[in-house]
Amino acid sequence: MAKRILGSMLILLLGMVSFSFLSGLKVEAADRVHTVSSQETVESIAAIYDISTEQLMNMNGLPDGKLYIGQKLTIQTAYTPSNYQWSERGKQIGNYAKSFTGFKKMAGEETPIKGFDSSGLIHWVLSRQKVPIDRLSVEGYYKQGMDTNAPKAGDIIFFLEKGSSKAVTAGIFLGGNQFVNSGYGAETVQVRSTTEKYFAQYQVEYKTYTPKGEHVVQNNETLKSISDNYGVSVDTIKKRNALPTDSLMQAQYLQIYSSPLYPFYANQEASYDKAYDVIKYAYTLRGFTYVFGEYDPMIGMDCSGFIYWAMKEQGISLKRGSAADLIFFRDTDLSREITHVGIYLGDGRFIHTTRNTGVHISDLTTSYFTQKFESFGQVQVNMD
Repeated sequence: MAKRILGSMLILLLGMVSFSFLSGLKVEAADRVHTVSSQETVESIAAIYDISTEQLMNMNGLPDGKLYIGQKLTIQTAYTPSNYQWSERGKQIGNYAKSFTGFKKMAGEETPIKGFDSSGLIHWVLSRQKVPIDRLSVEGYYKQGMDTNAPKAGDIIFFLEKGSSKAVTAGIFLGGNQFVNSGYGAETVQVRSTTEKYFAQYQVEYKTYTPKGEHVVQNNETLKSISDNYGVSVDTIKKRNALPTDSLMQAQYLQIYSSPLYPFYANQEASYDKAYDVIKYAYTLRGFTYVFGEYDPMIGMDCSGFIYWAMKEQGISLKRGSAADLIFFRDTDLSREITHVGIYLGDGRFIHTTRNTGVHISDLTTSYFTQKFESFGQVQVNMD
C-alpha cells in the first residue's frame, strides 16, 4: 500500500527550463551610484572606490563579473557579513534589478543585450540571482508565486485589472511604494511607484519566491552550527528536512521552521509517511545542477537520477531509470514514450530537474503540462 501511494506521488513531464544560491551579506546605506562605461570591469570599478570586488558584487547582487554598459552600481562604504537571511537576499535581488535602470524595453526579450519585457526582467534578475524558476509570462509568475501579505525587497509586485484579477504587468519590489518595472508606460527599465497614474488604477498583489525560515547551506557549515545559529535542535532540523544523516551538501536548502514555501502533500494515513519524507528531502535539493546520465547532487542529476537519489537517501530501492505507479505525460499524440519524471508537492506544484534550470518547482496546472498528461500506470523505461 505504501509503495502504491508513494508511486502516485510522482509525476512525469517533458523538459523545461537553474541555479544554486550564493551567500547573503548585510548591506548598509548607499553612498553613490556608478554608471558602467565601456571597458570597465568589476575590478577596475572596485579599485576606483577602494573596495574589494567581492564587496562590490555583493552590494549589487552581481552573480558574476560580467557588466553591461549603462548598468548602475550602488557604491557603499560599509558592509558586514551576515548569516544567510532571506530578507538580505531579497535586498540583493532588488539591487540587481535596479542596476538595469535605463535598459530598453523589448517585447518578448529577457536579456540586457536585447532588452526586457516585464516578465523577461523578472526571469533575468531572479534566475541570475540563482532563484530556480521557469521562464513564464507575467500571468504565469502570478500563478506560480506564493501569496505574501508582508512583501519584502526581492518579492514580485503584480498589477491586476480590478474585477477580473488578470495580471497586466509586474515588477521587482524594492520596499515602500517602489519597484523596478520594464516599460509599462515607458520605453526603458525604471524604478517606479505604485502611486503613479499608470499603476494606481490597478489592484496590487505581491508574491514571493524567497521564503522566511529557510537556510541555504554554506561551505563548511554543519548541522550543529546551523542549529546553534537559529536555536533549533539538530533533531528538529533533520526531521523537518528528512535528512538521512548529519552530512550536508553546500547549497542544500533547509527548512528551519515549520512552514515551507510550497505546501507538501498532506495526508493522515501512516502509509504516506515515507512518501512525505521523500518529498521533504527532495525539497532540499532545489538549485542543484542537471547533468545527463548522473544521479549524484554534487556532480549533477538528470530527471530519473534525481528521483533515484531522493528515494535512495530515504531507504527506498529503485532501479536506475525505472518507475512504477506514476502519472505519465507524453510529447505528442503519436509518441507514447515517457521522457521525464518529477515529484508532486501539493497545490498543483511539483519538483523536477531540467537541463536549463536544474532542480526547481513548476506548476502542473499550466497549459504546457496539462496538454502532456496521459494517465496513471506502470512503466519500466530509461528516462532522460
